[in-house]
Amino acid sequence: MAQYGNFGPLIGVIYISNTHCTFLIYSTRNAEVLTSHELKLKHIVHHAGWSEYDPNEIWKYTQECMEVAYKNLVILEISPHDIIAVGICNMRGTIVAWDKAGTILHNAIGWTDCRCTSMLKTLLNNVKQNVDYLRPLCGLPLSTCFSALKIKWLIENVPAVTEALENDSLLVGTIDTWIMWNLTGSETCGVHSTDVTNAQYTGLMNIHTLQWDKKLCDFYRIPINILPRIRSNSEIYGYVIEGSLNNLPIASCIGDQTAALLGQLSLEAGQNICSIDDSCFVLLNTGEEYVDSENGLLSLVSHKLGPKANTCYALEGAISNAGSTVQWLKDGLRINTEINSNDNVVEVLNTFLGETSMISSSCSSSILNAECGLAARRSEITFVPAFHGLYSPYWRYDARGILLGLTSQTTAENVTQAAYEATGFQIHEVLEAFKRDTYTWDWKNIKDRLVFGGEYAENSQFVQFIADIVGFVMERPQTTSPNALGAMIAAGITMKVVDKKYARIAYMPPADAVSPTTTSNRRALLYKRWEYAVKKCLNWNNYETFEADIALFAQRERDTNLPIRRSLPGSIFLTSAFVFLIVAKFLSQHNIS
Repeated sequence: MAQYGNFGPLIGVIYISNTHCTFLIYSTRNAEVLTSHELKLKHIVHHAGWSEYDPNEIWKYTQECMEVAYKNLVILEISPHDIIAVGICNMRGTIVAWDKAGTILHNAIGWTDCRCTSMLKTLLNNVKQNVDYLRPLCGLPLSTCFSALKIKWLIENVPAVTEALENDSLLVGTIDTWIMWNLTGSETCGVHSTDVTNAQYTGLMNIHTLQWDKKLCDFYRIPINILPRIRSNSEIYGYVIEGSLNNLPIASCIGDQTAALLGQLSLEAGQNICSIDDSCFVLLNTGEEYVDSENGLLSLVSHKLGPKANTCYALEGAISNAGSTVQWLKDGLRINTEINSNDNVVEVLNTFLGETSMISSSCSSSILNAECGLAARRSEITFVPAFHGLYSPYWRYDARGILLGLTSQTTAENVTQAAYEATGFQIHEVLEAFKRDTYTWDWKNIKDRLVFGGEYAENSQFVQFIADIVGFVMERPQTTSPNALGAMIAAGITMKVVDKKYARIAYMPPADAVSPTTTSNRRALLYKRWEYAVKKCLNWNNYETFEADIALFAQRERDTNLPIRRSLPGSIFLTSAFVFLIVAKFLSQHNIS
């Protein structure tokens, strides 16, 4: 490394998240981010449940971020010639369709988009509601969050896409593929490729061969020839054409959540990580062991660091609403989601009107319970934020959100607490599913520890509520964007300036720890209430039990005769009783014995 400056060889990473486009420049010596530039993406919502992005805007912002970061490096008097490669990290599942001339045929459809619900319903009817019908081939359940249904929708509903398909000019791919195609020359000589982690999230890649599977493509009626070439996470895909980084190799490509597994340095089997953003993803490193989930998890390729490298796997739990639930409270319900608390004997509770209520309490702020009085009772309500269905471990597109236990004393803060706890409950479900899927592992020797990061990782109250619900020590490494760091490590391996062993030693940052403050008994009680709420959530539109519910409500009103009056046997009983009374009166009047 003598020919480089004080920071050694540098690697730039393009990171496209659900909300931002970012370019970061890393020192491979110590994983320090020397400079970065970020632009916010416009989220396009035409209809409820739809989620789109402008691919041209993504590409424009990518170029701008790269140029600004490059100039920043010059301002810092760090030689930009020390940059040796570029890596790509992106949100998985978001799909783009364009033609070979470079014309965008439709907005990119986001991974959370649920316009394909009716298609999913039809497919599930065809396979007798078996959500795991394709799991043996692709490791994934049938769901709208994977790309295959979005590609199918584009082909069947967008004339420009259909025409391009007929003319043999259609190209599709996830965001990494779109960026890479443009970086490497677009219509002139653009590389149409993707990596194993993004390819799997389409639902079209065979988890065992790591190639597109004809049976999967035939199931969705998607031609294989429109899909990009699948490659490993660490290899040279092509070279940047034009711009400040002209001629630099693109040395890595990896999906954001599996990149975070690398970036958080959770490199050993049994290590967990959790990313808390608008959505939440919990991953378990299973090493080189492929675990076929039987408990509603995703069986994934976590990384393949080179064409000839061994494939490493992970189990993943996908939670559709985490930070977005809190944002919904702010934007949709106009609730102040700040929780004001301290560990003194007095708690100050703020409502969304700005009013305060003072309560005396001998408990800490993190364990408010029924003895704390007034509306401060923590977990008196349960919130299941299934706005567009539930993902892991249920995979029910038809589930809807539910809020139980409201009283006249419920405050905005109580609702916020329930929203925070909802993420904790869902993480807890995933962690328990990890153990059930890996029943042959010795979990006694694996620490109850969860490494976390993400946009909402800085919200201390949020994290404390999660720790209390899951009962794990939550560790927050002081790492800038672990997702992008994972892509840097993958590129460093390609360029032979980084390996896993070096990364584990040189890149391990200090970490904050948040410990649970509830008892296991209290946690179990809260979880039972959550399970009850989820059952209601899954059956919110089930009218089969309507009559039974009416009878139950009547019983609560002490109308004990309603079940008799509403039933055929009860009617027979009343009629026969009336007849017997008439007969008895007749016999008594005529002294017949």
